[in-house]
Amino acid sequence: MASPVRHLAGFYLGYFGLIGIVLPYLSLYLRDIGLTPYQIGVIMAINPLVKTVAPGVWGRMADRRGTRRPFLRGAGLGAVVTFATMLLVRDFYGIVLVMALYSVCTSSILPLVEATAMEMVDRLRIDYGRVRLWGSLGFIAASLGMGPVLDRSGSHVVLWAILAFLVFNLWSIWSLPDSRPAAEAGHGGLRVLLGDRRVLAFYAVCMLMQASHGTLYGFYSVYLEDLGYARFTIGMLWAVGVAAEVTALMFSGPLLTRMGTLRLMVLSLLLTVLRWTILACTDHLGWLLGAGLLHAASFGLFHVAAVTHTHRMVPENLRATGQSLYSAISFGLGLTMGMYLSGAGYARLGAPTLFAANAGVALLALALATTLSRTENRTPRA
Repeated sequence: MASPVRHLAGFYLGYFGLIGIVLPYLSLYLRDIGLTPYQIGVIMAINPLVKTVAPGVWGRMADRRGTRRPFLRGAGLGAVVTFATMLLVRDFYGIVLVMALYSVCTSSILPLVEATAMEMVDRLRIDYGRVRLWGSLGFIAASLGMGPVLDRSGSHVVLWAILAFLVFNLWSIWSLPDSRPAAEAGHGGLRVLLGDRRVLAFYAVCMLMQASHGTLYGFYSVYLEDLGYARFTIGMLWAVGVAAEVTALMFSGPLLTRMGTLRLMVLSLLLTVLRWTILACTDHLGWLLGAGLLHAASFGLFHVAAVTHTHRMVPENLRATGQSLYSAISFGLGLTMGMYLSGAGYARLGAPTLFAANAGVALLALALATTLSRTENRTPRA
């Protein structure tokens, strides 16, 4: 593996290892210090809420300057400094402030790296999925390893684990290659990208897909613990899903070549509807494992297709902006709505009803993606 590719794989390993701690376990820590489900929902929605604005701003600045490295390094350092203060606060409003500042720093790191990664795919002819799978392996290792630690030591260890991963991420960011200078500075920005109805429809599909994940990312661990599952089992269920994602990423290249980006997104959405339907209907461990395997489609295949489609859809001098918009609209606006509504409805409606609603949202995205796929060629416009 070439040196730049090793650096990229190392970044994915650390970045998604961090998410492997945050998603399954941060909500458990917040509940253990006495916060209500509504407050937890608000806090877990902060990061995707910030993603609705911050990535677009950082992406445009990077495109205008023609370099991404200083923005990546500044964001990584800021994330370490801001999250360290989480060790000092336990009240709701203090945590909200810390998470807001932390999210401003972290929300733009991934889309800036994704823009560079897709340039490396073009230049070095590497398989994006096989590099990106290192992030999934990091998620598995972190989520599986953290479960037994929490069972023995308590949920306060979550904060230290997150901080350790942030330091590792800062180190890996420092070694990443910089972006290639575009032939000309990016002009037009949002007006160019959002003036096309097909572009808007694509981003709407991504937004609805991520909105349907709100209950999973915000309350799945809390729901499983309420059902009586041990924290090791909770970590195992998260890891099984990401293991399936790794397998999907390994074979995503041939699938993408054969099906095209939009048709692969349609297939992913169909399997996502099935996943939420299973979780709405049963809490038996065997079915939970089966639903977890569908994470291969609901995140793995869909993300590869969406990132690739974004890269091909936008001009070369707006690639950071395009990837930042994908992140802002899907993982930002979409997840914000999904997590906030899940937090507001969890105590009154329960997880099964929320998962049924998630299936409806994914079904709407499926209908829109199917229409978009029928009106465009297999390969998006350059």
